[in-house]
Amino acid sequence: MNQHNGFIANGNWYKGNIHCHTANSDGALSQEEVARLYKKEGYHFLAFTDHNRFTVTDAYNDDNFIVIPGIEVNIEKYEPDRISIYHCVGIQEKGVTGGFDDGEPFQAGEWEGMESAQNMIRRLKEKGMKAVFCHPNWSRLELDDFIDLKDYFALEVYNYGCAVESHTGLSVDYWDSLLRRGRRIWAVATDDCHHHIDDRFGGWIMVKAPELTKDAIMESLEQGSFYASSGPKIYDYRVKDGTVFIECSPVRAIHFVTYENWGHSTFAGRNGTITSAEYHLKGTEKYVRVECEDLSGRTAWSNPIFLSSAPSSR
Repeated sequence: MNQHNGFIANGNWYKGNIHCHTANSDGALSQEEVARLYKKEGYHFLAFTDHNRFTVTDAYNDDNFIVIPGIEVNIEKYEPDRISIYHCVGIQEKGVTGGFDDGEPFQAGEWEGMESAQNMIRRLKEKGMKAVFCHPNWSRLELDDFIDLKDYFALEVYNYGCAVESHTGLSVDYWDSLLRRGRRIWAVATDDCHHHIDDRFGGWIMVKAPELTKDAIMESLEQGSFYASSGPKIYDYRVKDGTVFIECSPVRAIHFVTYENWGHSTFAGRNGTITSAEYHLKGTEKYVRVECEDLSGRTAWSNPIFLSSAPSSR
């Protein structure tokens, strides 16, 4: 039997947001208020990622909720006819307890070519942080602007704050372009909430991990044992003997996205819903991922299952 599992076999599901701002940078609410709101909403973990200022705190941790240390850093490229913005979220790796101090500032410096953006990611890595490349659509980036950047483990394919602010939150096409080039990059959905508008609780990740600790969550994130969502839930996702299986909450459509061949979509029909689907692969695919779309257009994105020995660029 040839089987690839999308999630670890044993564990619990934990809901989290790893891109979030407070009054420590440009957010409208205090850390205490933000933690209270997310905990009340049923989230299990949260990362405070204030701009260019590191936050590490266990003041809000309990058996059902943890805060993962984090930061958001940026560097900007100005040209006569356009601006290109490079933002990365950093969240503390498993096993790391040092690196940044609480409240430590971070400045990426002036733009001096693409190496400036790469150095920003390198400095996060040196501080024990896993980097997420953020909202390329909102950042006015073309694929060529960041195609050579390395050492980030995930791309923000959906940013709810950008979506409700300016309809620039969806970046799935960038992700597929990278995957098709052999880049093994996971997908995250986030809020990027600043709390000046209703920008909370619209994008999150569901992580399957053995326990609710920073190290367990971070290990599952590194392994890809999670999915991104703006609404639907994914319960099971695997490839067995050349067939992709998915089980999810009620949705109107399930899309199997592959490269190559062309993939496949399964629709429920007018106003109907489905909770599972399967697709027999052709045998030439490098990867397969799945999107589950509900009646309101909200989506859950699985991570890719890689089916070949395509090189990793992380």
